[in-house]
Amino acid sequence: MKHRLIIFLSLMLVAMAAMASGIDYIEQGNKAYEQKQFKKSVEMYERALRDGEAPKLRYNLGNAYYRLNDRAHAILNYERALKLDPGYSDARFNLKFVNEKAKINETTGSNYFSNKLSGWVSHLSSNSWALISLVLFVLMLASIACYRIAGSVVMQKMGFFGAIVLGIMVLLALASTYYMYHHTTKTIYAIVMTDKAPANKSPRNGDKEEFKLPSGTKVEIVDSIDNRNSSGSVWYMIETNNKTGWMKKTDLERI
Repeated sequence: MKHRLIIFLSLMLVAMAAMASGIDYIEQGNKAYEQKQFKKSVEMYERALRDGEAPKLRYNLGNAYYRLNDRAHAILNYERALKLDPGYSDARFNLKFVNEKAKINETTGSNYFSNKLSGWVSHLSSNSWALISLVLFVLMLASIACYRIAGSVVMQKMGFFGAIVLGIMVLLALASTYYMYHHTTKTIYAIVMTDKAPANKSPRNGDKEEFKLPSGTKVEIVDSIDNRNSSGSVWYMIETNNKTGWMKKTDLERI
């Protein structure tokens, strides 16, 4: 009898685990959001993330955090959505909206022209730019073939100048491919999670404070040092708007 009870309880636990794993946390999060239960919505979306990343899920989580007036987490999740899908226009629009409302400058130190150019290039992933490069290269070869075998002068001119224009476009697309690959895999960005977080001159507690940043600010991590043995903290050297300083890891969250 005791063995049967143990077997029965084991089967019940297995069934309950199977039911739990079958819960659609995204759907639960969406329902909670519609009912303006934003804390529950965040909880459901966070649970859904345990099963894997998705741009739409990060976007929804950003919206829920924004409804809770948690600007930093909203920006962080919009940025993570765009890292997964650079062409996600809704996430880009909401990110711009939150930054403008919070009066946060989204740039990380570049000039106006390079910021506009990088913003345009960032609408597509490195894979998309690589595909565009390949298509343009094929068209360039077709233009060269047209120039060499065309029977009329007009077609030869079209092929010649077309090949030049397409060659320039191939180079630009390749440059965009490299930029996006480097941007998403090599360059490390983070969001400031603590309001008025101090950036020090050196990675030490009590050292001279260079400047403070509001929560939600996007920064580039250019170096790091582990001072847990001396100061009990890990420090990141960050750069934003032509300013550089050392900030504690606990004040930042990597995108």
